[in-house]
Amino acid sequence: MLAERAKIYFLHKKEGEEILENISYDQTGKINLNGIYNRDEPVSYFSALSRLGYRIPQEAKPRFESLIEARRRSTQSEAIKVIDLGCSYGVNGALLKHGLSMDDLYERYAAGPDNAGALLARDRDLYAEPADACLEMVGVDPAVRAVSYAVDAGMLDAGITTNLEAGDPKAKDVAALENADLIISTGCVGYVTETSLERLLETSIESKPWMAHFVLRMFDFGAPEDMLSSHGYVTEKVEGLFPQRRFASSEEQEHVLGNLDQLDIDASGAEATGWYFAELHVSRPQEITQSVPLDRILRSDAFQPA
Repeated sequence: MLAERAKIYFLHKKEGEEILENISYDQTGKINLNGIYNRDEPVSYFSALSRLGYRIPQEAKPRFESLIEARRRSTQSEAIKVIDLGCSYGVNGALLKHGLSMDDLYERYAAGPDNAGALLARDRDLYAEPADACLEMVGVDPAVRAVSYAVDAGMLDAGITTNLEAGDPKAKDVAALENADLIISTGCVGYVTETSLERLLETSIESKPWMAHFVLRMFDFGAPEDMLSSHGYVTEKVEGLFPQRRFASSEEQEHVLGNLDQLDIDASGAEATGWYFAELHVSRPQEITQSVPLDRILRSDAFQPA
C-alpha cells in the first residue's frame, strides 16, 4: 500500500531529534532524498517533506504571484507561461495554477487511494478546474516519472525531462519552453547551474523572460548572475531570508554550518536555529528594472535573522 511504503523512511521521534532513518549525504552535505524524487506516485515525496517541514514553495508563492501579475501588466496579456525549473511533482504548479497551499498538499497525499492508478484518477478530477486558467505551467526536471505524474494529473501543463546540464533542449522541448514569461525555481540552483539557465533563456530570448530563483545560502548565485548580465539582465537580491526546511539530522546541520563558515556567512539566528534558509534573486532585462522598480512589485516581509 502506498501509505505503508511511505512510512518506511521515518523514525517517529520528538521534534529536534533525527527524523529520517538510513540517512546518507550528498557532496554538499545535504541528506540524499533521491529515493523519493522519482516514483510513480508522490505519496512518499510529500510524506518525507512534510516531516521535514518543507515550506519554501509556500514562502515563494506570494512573491511569484506578484511577479506574475507584474509580468501580465508588462505584456498586457492575462495569458502567461511560467517555467518551473526543478519542478519534481509540480508543487509550484499546484500552488500557483490551482490555488493550493503546502498544507493542502500534505493533507491531500496523507490520505486517499492506496492504488497508484486510483490516486492519479482522483488527482485528475481535483486538478480539472484550475484557479488560474490563463497560467500555463511548464515543468523542467530529469525525474521522468515525477514529471509524468504531474502532467498526467494536471499540476503541470507540460513537462521537460531533458537534462539541460548535459545537453541542449530537443526540438519538442523548445516547442514547450519557447515564449516563456517567467522562469522560477525553489531550491534547485546549486545542483543546477548557469548552463541550464542559459539554455532555458535561449529558448525564449525574444520574449525576454523574467527570472526568480530561491537559492540556499550555501550556494553562490554569482555565475548565473554573470551569465544573465551578459544577456542584458540585472539581478536583484531581495532583502531577507526564506525558510526552506528543517535539518533532518544534527550531522546535516553540521555539514551546512561548515559550508557557510567557509563562505564567511554568519548562520546565527538562521541556519544555527535548525533550518535551511534561502535568498531570492530576481533577474529582469535592464530596461524593465529601470521602469518598474522591484520594490513596487514585491512585499519586503521576509524573515530577518536576529
